[in-house]
Amino acid sequence: MKFDFHILIIGAGSAGLVVASGAAGLGAKVALVESEKMGGDCLNWGCVPSKSFLKSAHVADYISKGDIFGIDATLNTTDLNKVMKRVSSVIKSIEPHDSIERYESLGVTVIKGYGKLQDPHHVEIDGKVYSSKIIVLATGSSTSVPHIKGLNDVAYLTNKTVFDLEKLPERLVILGAGPIACELGQGFSHLGSKVTMINRSAQLFKKDEPEVSPLMLQRFILDGINMELGARIVEIRENNSREIEVDIEKDGNLTTIVADKLIVALGREPNTKNIGLEKVGIRLSESGHIATNEKLQTTIPNVYACGDVAGPFAFTHMASYQAGIVIQNAIFPIKKKVNYRAVSWVTYTKPEVAHVGYIENQLIQEEKKYKKYMAPIIENDRAKAESDAQGFLKILVDARGVVVGATLVGEKAGEMIGLANMAIVRKMKVTSFISMIFPYPTELEIYKTIALEAMKEGFKPWQKNIVKKLFLRD
Repeated sequence: MKFDFHILIIGAGSAGLVVASGAAGLGAKVALVESEKMGGDCLNWGCVPSKSFLKSAHVADYISKGDIFGIDATLNTTDLNKVMKRVSSVIKSIEPHDSIERYESLGVTVIKGYGKLQDPHHVEIDGKVYSSKIIVLATGSSTSVPHIKGLNDVAYLTNKTVFDLEKLPERLVILGAGPIACELGQGFSHLGSKVTMINRSAQLFKKDEPEVSPLMLQRFILDGINMELGARIVEIRENNSREIEVDIEKDGNLTTIVADKLIVALGREPNTKNIGLEKVGIRLSESGHIATNEKLQTTIPNVYACGDVAGPFAFTHMASYQAGIVIQNAIFPIKKKVNYRAVSWVTYTKPEVAHVGYIENQLIQEEKKYKKYMAPIIENDRAKAESDAQGFLKILVDARGVVVGATLVGEKAGEMIGLANMAIVRKMKVTSFISMIFPYPTELEIYKTIALEAMKEGFKPWQKNIVKKLFLRD
């Protein structure tokens, strides 16, 4: 059978773009289908705008705490319109890299429209049908909006609309306390909004080590955020003054919180609806993602899925990683399997929370032997110099002393977690950090602090006796 394309990709987000450019670069005839904006959620409504926004917020936080550094500074006003214009300018500076023109220059046929599977080899795009030997589903994810009484009757914001704000809300309520909620909540608080975060769970950072939650809760409270954890949202409405009222139940008591703006950040859900999955028999997993095997094939072998729609991780870097697996398996005869033992993530709060590999509870559940080592960030000289007082490094090692997991909380955690990632991938022992020469002073030296602790702990009594004899002899 002659096909219009070798590979047709539905979705031009992080996963789809990587598959398209990689496959086209290897000589495949590629089509890329997108119904909204090139670059998907990450460029337009996620990673890029949120981190640009947070930079402004963190600068505001430094200004308001200038007295710590001996600087007399006051944060008088925040011009949110200017902040959001900067956010837009950053997006525009990256847009050319993800543009239709660039991908067409790479040999990719970009088709604007909504793609829907017709059978294992055919996709309908706004009434026209195209055939392809391989089809890749990379449709991403969207904000999950649960059924809460009155929610659909008020004007709420999501990560897709919050960056359209032009005026700083005086009072802001955020539903949820996941990564997006924590980043936006702390960011708006630093800029001057009175923020309330509402979450059903009493614990923050549930996917991270348990030591993270109390530390970050304390930080958010010190930042002036009203944390309503362990609370059930009863009803939401708009009053006669056009304010938003949120009724919550906590510890058996009913409380009403009034706000000018409301952000819904209660998680993400994969975009699996209306793309023809049921028609062609592609199965979903229990979590609602497209079910794939270790090669990222769906229940139809020539149809692959990657990125947020496939799960299990909703991270841009994981979408890119999975896209690389799809390219390998779609084009080459030797197939490759996904390996998630060194998955890393960062929540870009202040301080940042970064993680890679196992968390302690996973090792306990899998009945694996392990040891853990911890060092507070404040013991580090560079951290002291910069008043980076809140945070720690926690490293988990297996029975042989090989690094299998790490959690890092600190101002530079996202930039520093890569060293632990490398250690896991290369199956390095925690004591390997001793031989690394880090510039002084840098916070990376905290890895050596833990390595020295592990080395001393592993020093046997008989070895200590030999050292004593060597030094005591004449």
